[in-house]
Amino acid sequence: MSVCSSLTRTKLAIPDRRKMLLLAQEMNQFGSLRGFKYFTVFGRSTEEMLVTVYNNNYTVPEGGEVADIAAEKLDLVNFDPIMVDQEHPPGSPSRTQPCEVDEECTTYLIGCYETYQRPFVWVRSAHARLAERCAMYGTVERDSPIPLHVFTRYMTNQVISVWDIVAEIVLLTMDPPPANPFEVDHTFLDNLPSAAEQAMVSGALLHAFQSLLAMDSVWVTDAILRDVKHLSLRHIHTLPSLLA
Repeated sequence: MSVCSSLTRTKLAIPDRRKMLLLAQEMNQFGSLRGFKYFTVFGRSTEEMLVTVYNNNYTVPEGGEVADIAAEKLDLVNFDPIMVDQEHPPGSPSRTQPCEVDEECTTYLIGCYETYQRPFVWVRSAHARLAERCAMYGTVERDSPIPLHVFTRYMTNQVISVWDIVAEIVLLTMDPPPANPFEVDHTFLDNLPSAAEQAMVSGALLHAFQSLLAMDSVWVTDAILRDVKHLSLRHIHTLPSLLA
């Protein structure tokens, strides 16, 4: 390979490394959050995050809002076995690190591995349910990544965030899909054991939502703004407990 070709490849690779670094940093911060209504997250490492989504949505708003969000803001994934990539297994294979089976939930692994230079998502539980829900046919390996639409944007040099990935996962999984995939579970916050813990959890959520509000994101809705307002009031009310 010529020096010129080597330099060209290096220059082209720099933006991809930077995109991956920024996405991985965002994922690390997101992975410590608590208090979302429809899913939980757990940051496993600097390159991996588990997202566990509740399968059933029992709080459907009136007026067709759910249908609107699914139709207008996200073209739900139409799986095609031809699109499934079996050459990029996760760094934590399911055979060696299986997830606890819960029929009420579906767990995903998001990986931002420097080796792959692009993000991937793998299903870690409820494979059969997801295959049936998405009309997938044929046999697909358990550790094959799923072809989310958001990754098409990433591969065409568009900016994506961990919010985009999580939103698509939630809307793909829940039946019916929620109008606001990032709805805050205020009952969970109410039941935290101390005001100090409420202050810390609400503060972390507020910081995360502020980063979302700074983006040109389709996920910034009136519902998000209402949650931010309620979180702000809660945080102000409970903050003195951290100073006591």
